[in-house]
Order: sequence, then C-alpha cells, then structure tokens
Amino acid sequence: MRSLRRWCTATGIALSLCLTAIASAPRAAQAHPLHTTLVQMTFDEHSRVLTATIRVFAGDFAAAIAKRGGAHTPGDDRVTDEAAFAYVSGTFRLTDAAGHPVPLQWCGSRRVGDLLWLCVRAADAAAPSTISLSDQMLCELFDDQINIVQAVFGDRHSSALFTKGDGAKRAM
Repeated sequence: MRSLRRWCTATGIALSLCLTAIASAPRAAQAHPLHTTLVQMTFDEHSRVLTATIRVFAGDFAAAIAKRGGAHTPGDDRVTDEAAFAYVSGTFRLTDAAGHPVPLQWCGSRRVGDLLWLCVRAADAAAPSTISLSDQMLCELFDDQINIVQAVFGDRHSSALFTKGDGAKRAM
C-alpha cells in the first residue's frame, strides 16, 4: 500500500509538470504545420493589367515583416499596408524579357481569420509569356517554406513552385 501511495504521488507530480509544460508552451508550438503561400495571378489582355492575389498566414507574414525591420512581431499579427507592400515588393518580383523589374502597385489586403489576402498589380504589363517571377516570401523564416504561384492567362494555366534560394522562373 505504501509503494502504491508513492507511485501515485510521483505520477501525480509528473502529470502535473507535463500539463503545466503543455499549457505554457510557446505560441510556435500551436502554429500551423505548413509553411506555404499561394499566389494566384491573372492577366487582363484588354487593360494589360496583371494582378497577383497572395494568400499568406497572418502570423507568419507579421513575423517576417518584423524580422526585416528588426522589430518584435505584433501581438495581433497586424501590419500596415505600407509595410505589407514594402515586404511583398522585396520578396515577390516580376521581370520583363529584358530583365528589368516590372513595377508593382498595391491594390489592398483583407484578413479572413488567420489568413491575409494581399493584392498587387502591374499596370501596362508585357505579355505574360515574356515575364519571369521570383517568390521568396517567408523564406527568411522557414527553411521548409514552399511558395506556389498559379497563373491563369486566358485559356492558359501554369504553376510554379518556389523554395528557399530559388531563382526566377517563367510565368507561363
């Protein structure tokens, strides 16, 4: 009986320590297991506007912007449009056939739960078949980051996959 009491006491202490450790684990342990972004690009031939809609996890995005600026990640994972556009412009790049950067314009963002939907546009863009792109969003945070770009231009569809360190790839 005495050994059973000791075992119960020891087990109770161990269980209590485990539960305390689990409850106080850092937020990163609760994070989503996938490190991905998804970009959906479209091109309107009439207006010659290329639009990229980017889906990113809000917490990851805020952490990347904070890291780039040497600041702490905001507790609510919110970032300004100015900071979001500066980050996207530095990590998601389009170039024309001559290798010149294609200027992007900010067209807004919206938050849905823990996801952000970001929008950038290139006005008076060249034909998509001549554009190359590079997507290194969040690669400074995660070695296993995967960025998927899906392009739809008329009846043509293509996909590109980017991981840390990948160079530019053709949009079409």
